[in-house]
Amino acid sequence: MFVLKEAGAEAINPNVSLNPTWLCPTANHRDRFLDMQSRLRPARIATMAAVAPLAAAMSPKVGWPLLPAVAGMIAAVLLGGARLNRRARPELWVFASAVLSSQLVIAFAAALGGGPRTMLPCMLALPVLMVGTRFSNRGLIVGAPLSAVLVLTVTLGVDPGYVLDNPESAVIPFALVLWTAMYISALVASDVRHRADSTLDQLTGLLNRRALEPRFLEVAGQAALTGQPVSVMVADIDRFKRINDAHGHVVGDAVLRDVAYALRKSLRTFELLYRLGGEEFLLLLPGASEQDAAAIAESLRAAVESLCPAGLSVTCSFGVATACAGEIRFRGLMEGADSALYAAKRHGRNRVEQHSSQAVAAVA
Repeated sequence: MFVLKEAGAEAINPNVSLNPTWLCPTANHRDRFLDMQSRLRPARIATMAAVAPLAAAMSPKVGWPLLPAVAGMIAAVLLGGARLNRRARPELWVFASAVLSSQLVIAFAAALGGGPRTMLPCMLALPVLMVGTRFSNRGLIVGAPLSAVLVLTVTLGVDPGYVLDNPESAVIPFALVLWTAMYISALVASDVRHRADSTLDQLTGLLNRRALEPRFLEVAGQAALTGQPVSVMVADIDRFKRINDAHGHVVGDAVLRDVAYALRKSLRTFELLYRLGGEEFLLLLPGASEQDAAAIAESLRAAVESLCPAGLSVTCSFGVATACAGEIRFRGLMEGADSALYAAKRHGRNRVEQHSSQAVAAVA
């Protein structure tokens, strides 16, 4: 039998945003990162255009290390943002360039330029700002402490006597790093919460319909590059209205939660599982062939059948549709999966029906 977890791993092109990392453990985190990366592009361009001439004008007073520091930061930013759509884990690439590279370049220039005797240690707050706007607080956990340690290193470590006589030379850059991290942390936490509220189904914890179409467009784009198929599976709880009518909505909600959990725990990339509304769920399967998708649906059907939520016998019907690269359209796949689901209902429920890829392409 087709193994679900292997299917999730092999079906995804390494460039698809389904490779979780500690920075982006879910699709929501990855979507936020990519969205912020795009939105920050004008700000990055404007900042680089302004910083270069400013550094050149200030270098006679501040010292020559300011120029390589700024040049290194610009190079790190440009390198970090290059060809992200072809990288398996773009957030790690950007994080390394925005935090590690920029921080080390600034610290090196500050140490060469006189440490606490220059304003360069204050620039170590910039990488904290850069990483904080792109990532959740997971990024700040690494970026902010590293900047704080580097501030102390290039001030107390380079010229402790000067710092003792002029404590503000270390206190001010350290405070800038700390304040930047504190404010960005609060803003990012608020943004992540509101984004999650808008794309997560509060009852089941699954992604909702609002999150589906952008994800589908991304998967379809990746499939166009790799030539892999894309399958969609729609599941519907059989006779769910009877459950609500006979046992009440509290029991109905418990059934929905338990069914969602049974579906999700069987999948490696549960972020591709969506609640469309009511008792209907959708699973997006990049790279899964017709046979693979049908096998996944059958194992999910069996998982729900053996569940018995709230002591009730509950089953699901499944409709599966698959399209090949070049024929992948959201409307076509959805209508194909819905048609197959209706066929499963007509043929007795608690079963899996497939819609042919040729029919899906014709609908699209």
